[in-house]
Amino acid sequence: MALVCVALNPERVGLVAGPEDWRWCSVHAQLTGRENGRTTTAPMQERYPDFAELIARAPDHEAFACLCRAESIGRPLGDERFLASLERGTGRLLEPGKRRPKAGRGADAEDDLIHVLSLEIFAYAE
Repeated sequence: MALVCVALNPERVGLVAGPEDWRWCSVHAQLTGRENGRTTTAPMQERYPDFAELIARAPDHEAFACLCRAESIGRPLGDERFLASLERGTGRLLEPGKRRPKAGRGADAEDDLIHVLSLEIFAYAE
């Protein structure tokens, strides 16, 4: 799914009419099966012999939305087992932790800021 999302991104955001129209992606090499010096096609051809059919399918909008959310927070997307294997392999904690106040500001400073902002919103509404 991530592969399809990447291939369709230029089209999805309205830069081109179709993924094959975006000259800076690997779609051209994958569609022709010819390597271009930047893209190795064999691994993709082994998994998806008909790349054109793969990207022509109707996209799974729910899966796309999950991928977009994941890319905006910089965390890997996957189930608990997958994340645990990544954590073991990288030695890094990848599960989201408890949110804390930003460095240099205590909870009181955040409460004060929220209070000031709410007063400004209230004054603006009057």
